[in-house]
Amino acid sequence: MIVFIYGTTAEAIKIAPVIRRLNAKGIPYQHWVTQQHTDSLRKAIPELGFTSPDETIANGFRGKPLKSPRQMISWIFDVVRWSVRNVRRIRKELPPNSVVVVHGDTMTTVLGTFIGRRLKVPVAHIEAGLRSGDWRHPFPEELDRRIVGRFAHIHYVPTEEAGRNLAKRPEVVFTHGNTAKDAVRDAAGDSDAAVESFGLVLLHRFEFISNPQLVTETLRTLDGNSPLPLRLIVDAYSRDAIEKTIAELGLSKFTVMPKLEHSQFVAALRSASFVVTDSGGIQQEAAVFGIPTLVHRKVSESREGIGTSAVLSGWDQSTVAEFLANADRYRVLDVDPGLSPSDIIVEDLIARGLAAPAQSLES
Repeated sequence: MIVFIYGTTAEAIKIAPVIRRLNAKGIPYQHWVTQQHTDSLRKAIPELGFTSPDETIANGFRGKPLKSPRQMISWIFDVVRWSVRNVRRIRKELPPNSVVVVHGDTMTTVLGTFIGRRLKVPVAHIEAGLRSGDWRHPFPEELDRRIVGRFAHIHYVPTEEAGRNLAKRPEVVFTHGNTAKDAVRDAAGDSDAAVESFGLVLLHRFEFISNPQLVTETLRTLDGNSPLPLRLIVDAYSRDAIEKTIAELGLSKFTVMPKLEHSQFVAALRSASFVVTDSGGIQQEAAVFGIPTLVHRKVSESREGIGTSAVLSGWDQSTVAEFLANADRYRVLDVDPGLSPSDIIVEDLIARGLAAPAQSLES
């Protein structure tokens, strides 16, 4: 049995292509949620075509999104309590040759890995091996990846560099990219997108939002230097800080929008003239289509698009301004779609005897 453990909307989006391919082959699986995100994840699950979760491990902070370190700690204790109460029962229920699959660099990735270890089944990590080289940036994501890299059993690495970072680990599989590639291709279909006259902005990471001076400087630079109106997508965690700063500074180029359904987001992404983001996932998705992208981070463990369609700001405001003035020079046409990371993952799980297509189950 394949068991996906995830807790954020981004994780759900990136495991969705794998789940779609399992469905196509009639391969059974379960998905367990920690609700690290609450409202947005509950909305995304049916939109992505998922069934109701087989296990709800936790439910945010009293059913609401996590917005502070104190709430995060409370949520972690909820996950640990669930594990103490249920792991022994589930260990007896899981069939032989089961596997826990986690994704990325969240606290759910870490906790899901330890749940898998307690269940005494192998743990497979999708998007493994990425490293920024500095544990402080991005924080805590870089630490999360290093912890999971030590305790997971199977490592699905999206790049050769990520594979080299795990050279001492057994069971490293090169997937030729991130499953985000499949997520945006599945959502986009074969239709072309016309470029519209707006910039798409998504800034939400803890290390950015928790730095008021950086938030102020960045929003002021974007408003003062963008030649186009800006559509700024916020989540429950980032909304308050960003909206407050925009109001206090009297900025006029921003239209603040809530998170979109993934297919709607992909349509907005493909239509944008450029993207400004601190999200590694958005960086990867934009690179699929060669969209000019400013990665507004100190460092990035993801290399997708860097040097072609993407620029790393290093939080330097002059780099932000330069990108805005010359964004179109970074647009890349005719990006090679390459192999499907999700296909590679599913075929590897089958080869390991951890998944079996329906016809194999019947024979």
